[in-house]
Amino acid sequence: MTEVSSLPVRAVDIGGTKIALATVEGTSVSDRHQFATPRTGRGLDLVASIADALRRMPGDGPVAVATTGMVDEGRLTALNPTTLPIENGFPLVETLAEAIGTVPLLLNDAQAAAWGEYRYGAGRGCANFTFMTVSTGIGAGIVVNGQLLVGRRGLAGHLGHVVADPNGPHCGCGRRGCLETMASGTALARLGSDALGKPMGAPELFAIAAGGNENAKTVIRTAARRVASSLGDLSAVCDVERVALGGGVGLAPGFLELVLEAVNDLPPTFQREVVRAEAGPDAGLIGVAALAVTSI
Repeated sequence: MTEVSSLPVRAVDIGGTKIALATVEGTSVSDRHQFATPRTGRGLDLVASIADALRRMPGDGPVAVATTGMVDEGRLTALNPTTLPIENGFPLVETLAEAIGTVPLLLNDAQAAAWGEYRYGAGRGCANFTFMTVSTGIGAGIVVNGQLLVGRRGLAGHLGHVVADPNGPHCGCGRRGCLETMASGTALARLGSDALGKPMGAPELFAIAAGGNENAKTVIRTAARRVASSLGDLSAVCDVERVALGGGVGLAPGFLELVLEAVNDLPPTFQREVVRAEAGPDAGLIGVAALAVTSI
């Protein structure tokens, strides 16, 4: 397959709180806009809103969609249903194709962002690479020998659902003590509220920690160590060379440094280079657009 780098792609990024759309050519992102993710209709309202937004966009280039959740042969399942309230196995490709008259490419958002980082960001020049986002939830995309890992059912890279503590909280995926329940922004809000005795979000927790509060710093440091431990597990399974950390928590002041400190405490066999993600918040749009172009 030969990439046509000048081909504009209408790219969509579906998140649990917002949907972003843009025209993407290589790393150029234009006509970008976003709106709140519909939480009604079990998937049908989601498709209707995306189709309407695509009709308003200029051009008629291919459509590529990155989405939270597990993508299996064009069907979308929310691994954690609280993130995206849709029917299990919702036929997103088929339903959206009927609405817009063209078949879209569909990929998990973290996998798409990983490809964007691999092609244009922190993964350049690295054949074995992982992008990990620590934000409201936790996800990842893995590139091995220059190939993006998707897996038989699209589950590859869901690091938020490796077990960090078998006695930890129940996760929406059905397991217990998943990393997402122990180190995500949602988890930090819960753990910070418990530790400090008042409700707060992750940004407030980081601000309190920056002010010197030891309880807040301990909550954040513990989360960073859990992330580092998961990267050690990743090294054992995929032997990647480099990990790029992104997301609202991953890029919060001081968090990467805490992860690096914990990674350096791992046995040398499991230590890997951990760097700041470079492609920015549009990595998913850029990555899924690049994959759409190469699939033509």
